[in-house]
Amino acid sequence: MREVLEVMPIGDLSVPVIGKNATIAVLVQTHILIATLILGASLIAPTAEYLGMITKQPRYERFARSLARFIVILFASGSALAITFVLALVTLFPIFFSYLQNIFFWVFLVEAFLFLGVIIVLYAWYNVWDKLAYRKSLHVVFGFVAGGIGLIQMTMINVIASYMLTPSEAPVTDVARTYLNPTFVPLNMHRFVGNLSYAGFLIAGWGAWRYLRSTSEEDREYYDWMGHFGLLWGFGFLLLQPIIGYGYLKAIRESSPEAFNTIMLGDKSWLFILLMIELAIMGIASVAYFLHKLRYAVRPMENLRKLSVGAFALMALFSILNVIPADASIVPQIGLVFGGGEDVQIPLGSMYPWKYIGLIGLTLVGLFVLALYLRATASGFEWGRTSRWSQYALMVSAVVVVLTMVTMGYTRETARRVDNDPGYLIYGCITLQQEFTPETCPAGESLLQNVEGSR
Repeated sequence: MREVLEVMPIGDLSVPVIGKNATIAVLVQTHILIATLILGASLIAPTAEYLGMITKQPRYERFARSLARFIVILFASGSALAITFVLALVTLFPIFFSYLQNIFFWVFLVEAFLFLGVIIVLYAWYNVWDKLAYRKSLHVVFGFVAGGIGLIQMTMINVIASYMLTPSEAPVTDVARTYLNPTFVPLNMHRFVGNLSYAGFLIAGWGAWRYLRSTSEEDREYYDWMGHFGLLWGFGFLLLQPIIGYGYLKAIRESSPEAFNTIMLGDKSWLFILLMIELAIMGIASVAYFLHKLRYAVRPMENLRKLSVGAFALMALFSILNVIPADASIVPQIGLVFGGGEDVQIPLGSMYPWKYIGLIGLTLVGLFVLALYLRATASGFEWGRTSRWSQYALMVSAVVVVLTMVTMGYTRETARRVDNDPGYLIYGCITLQQEFTPETCPAGESLLQNVEGSR
C-alpha cells in the first residue's frame, strides 16, 4: 500500500481528455442551472397560486400546478447531479474536501436535514393539491414553506461559496465570522434576486415556445399570458442586479483585491464586457416586448407607448455605453487585440464614470418602462393576439439568461485563480494543487490546525 501511495499521491487523480477541473466545472454548472430554476420556480409557483386564490382567475391555478409538477420532476435530476458532484469532489480533490468538511461540518449537517425537509414538504405540497382544494390558504402556506426551506439551503451553500472567495480574517473555529464572511450577505442577495429573474425568463421563453405551437384559442391566450407573467419576474428582478452586483464586487475588492483585479482589470476583464452584452440583449428584448404588448392593451394608451419608445432608445444607448471596452486588448486569450492593445485606451470604456452611468441609466430606464407596463397591465390585455417576433424576443431572452448564469459562475470561480499565479481553491489558503499556504491565508494556521486536530 505504501508503494502505491508513493506512486500515486492522494489527490493526484485525473480525468482523461478534459481533466478534473473541467469535470467539476461541468457538474457544478449543470447542477446550478437546474437547482437555481427549482428554487426560483418554487417561490414563483406558490405566489401564482396565492394570486389565483385572491383574484379567482383560473390561469394562475393552472400555471401554479403545472409549475409545481415540473419542479417535482426536475428535483430528482438536480439531486442526482448534486450527489454526483460531491462524489467527484471527494474522489478528485480529497485533500481539499477534507479541509471543507472540517471547516463546514455544521453546514453540511444542516444542509442534509434541509434536503430531507424540502423533499417532504415539496412532494406533500404537490400531492395534496386536490385534497386541500377547499383549504387553499393552508395549501399556499405549504408551497411557501417548501420555497423557504430551499432558500435556507441556498444560504448554507453560499457560506461555502463565499468563504472560498473571501475567507474571514478569523480562526476557522469562529463559527459566526466564518458564516458571515465578507461576501456572504451580498452573494445571498445576488443569488436570491438572480434565482427569480432566471426562472422568470425561462418561464417566459417556454410560454413563447408553446404559444407559437398552440392551435386552440384557449391555449394561445394562456401561453401568451404566461410569457407576460414570466417576463415580469425575469425583467423586474434583473433590474436589481446592477445595484446588488456593485455591492458584491465592492466586497470582493476589499477582501480579495487580487481576485477582483483578475476579473476586472486582468486578462479576464473581458468577462465583464460579455456580461454587459448579455444584459443588454435581455434588457432591449424585454423593453421591445413591453412596447409591442402595449398595442394590445384593453384600454388604448398611446401616451404610454410614446414614452416607452423614448425609453427603448435610452435603453439601447446605455447598453452600448456598457459594452465599450476600456482598451484595444479585448480578449487576449484568443488574439482579439487591436492596434497597440492595452496601450490604446478608449475613454468611453472606462469604469468611472461611464460604466457607472450606463448601469445606473439601465436600471432607472428599466424601472420606468416596467412602471408604465404595469399601469397598462392593470386594465388588461387582449390575450392571444401578439406577433411572432415578440415571442422570439422572449425565447432569445431565455437562452441568453442561461448564458448569463454560466458567465457569472465562471467569473466568480475564475477569480480565485488570480491568473494562476498561483490559482486557489480557497483564496489565499489552498492552491489548485491542494497545497496549504498559511503565509497568505487570512485564517492563518488555524485552518491547518483544525484539520489536524480532527484526525
